[in-house]
Amino acid sequence: MTKEGTPDIVGSGSSYYASMNEQQYAAKINTPAKSPEYFNQFHKPMLERLKQKFGIPIGVLDVACGPAFELEFFTNDPDAILFASDISPDILPQVQARLPDAHLFAMDASKSVLADNIVEMGMLVNAMIYVPADMLKTMYGALKPGGEAALNFRVFNNPHNKAFYDYYTTHGGVITEKPYTIETPEGSKTFTVQVLDYTACVKDDGTPDTDIRQLGEQMYFENIEDVQALLDSSGFEVVEHSLFNFASPVNPDNQVDVFVLKKPE
Repeated sequence: MTKEGTPDIVGSGSSYYASMNEQQYAAKINTPAKSPEYFNQFHKPMLERLKQKFGIPIGVLDVACGPAFELEFFTNDPDAILFASDISPDILPQVQARLPDAHLFAMDASKSVLADNIVEMGMLVNAMIYVPADMLKTMYGALKPGGEAALNFRVFNNPHNKAFYDYYTTHGGVITEKPYTIETPEGSKTFTVQVLDYTACVKDDGTPDTDIRQLGEQMYFENIEDVQALLDSSGFEVVEHSLFNFASPVNPDNQVDVFVLKKPE
């Protein structure tokens, strides 16, 4: 699973989730990870398509998994072998308790320890808010040629997501415009992104929200054109691009752009 000479478990030392359990995560984090509609629209048809292509079993890699709620939809499928990583080793024992057959390891996506061409299917659920180019590079390397991955973006200028940003900026969060530079085969490319800093967030009663503060900073692309440009630089082919709406703790009508990507054969 990992590169030769690299241990299977690599502790990142991150403080993410150090004091946040799964119940707190589910109550506060804005993600479609627990949505059966998301699974049925994106992950399930991709899994069936890859079974037809590669045969069984199918290796499924979940990068930046957090509590890995999205993997629970696969547990009744004996033909799906589950692998999951997160930057924080603190969350993984909770995941292992719920998903005892999953293969888990702590890993910083910007310093991948994965061997190349090892799985047929990938997932990045709510993961593109941190080092997105590195997330894509890690997933691209791990997928076999012809393999596919699904991922989602919360685009900043989408009006459906305004309630999400408004909630946090009225609870101590700060949004700052920053440059984000990536390396492409054609050279460096810089995007202007919006960065939401949670480190001073408070609860409704004004007391520190220690759960949310652990999230640090998250990055959001301003428009879908910039997302497309990022994906164009990754080497992936876009199989599908759809919009998906879901309710979350601070916004009843989030809308994310979901892409299914394919590694060229």
